[in-house]
Amino acid sequence: MSGLNLKRYKVVLVGTKIPENIGSTARLLENYSVGDACLVEPKCEWKSGVAQWMATGPSIERLNALPVSNSLAKTVEDCNFVVGFTARSGRNRKTSIKLEDLGTKLKGKVALVFGREDFCLLKKEIDVCTHLCALDTNPKFPALNLSHSIAVVLSQLFIQENDSRRGHFKVVTAKEMEPMFNHLKEMMISVGLDKGGNPERMLVRLRKIFQRAELNKQDLSLLRGLYTKVIYTQGKSSDRKR
Repeated sequence: MSGLNLKRYKVVLVGTKIPENIGSTARLLENYSVGDACLVEPKCEWKSGVAQWMATGPSIERLNALPVSNSLAKTVEDCNFVVGFTARSGRNRKTSIKLEDLGTKLKGKVALVFGREDFCLLKKEIDVCTHLCALDTNPKFPALNLSHSIAVVLSQLFIQENDSRRGHFKVVTAKEMEPMFNHLKEMMISVGLDKGGNPERMLVRLRKIFQRAELNKQDLSLLRGLYTKVIYTQGKSSDRKR
């Protein structure tokens, strides 16, 4: 589990006004093993009071160590891409990337920039961003709490970066599936499909079914165990008939 992380991301909070949001963010940084973070012109106290309570445990150390900057542009100088998150719309706020594509399309170090609780990001801050992203919510009540927005983004990126919270659920590749298909053909022949049917044609259709199923390695092991049992049973049955 130690390999699961978001080390290539930098979370940047701009003009944050509510200390609870900074404390909660520090906790999220530890939850998802985020590599870097920074506060740009914060408007509240976070080294005492409720922010400390919201952080709790190991994340308090992370909270107290958060660097502070007075320039968003300087803060993201070390990043390859800068993604600004905005709930507001407008000519200068057209989104250019979807959250579900962020982890796969943007390589290198990526800054995730979150603006103020009431006014989001200002135009001068939008201009620093290379991409803009909006979170899908109920249009009748679209505004998310700042720390909730950060939680949604980090959770989605964690899945994208690590395929899943448990690596063994990773979908197998076409190459990894090929031995299973050969085994399946062997099983089909063992039950006589090469005599009365057309195993090659059936196998083509079965291939498409299995390819759409997004199988993992455990699924392949289960299927191949089934094929082995069928082949063995058919062999024993044939021996008894002789």
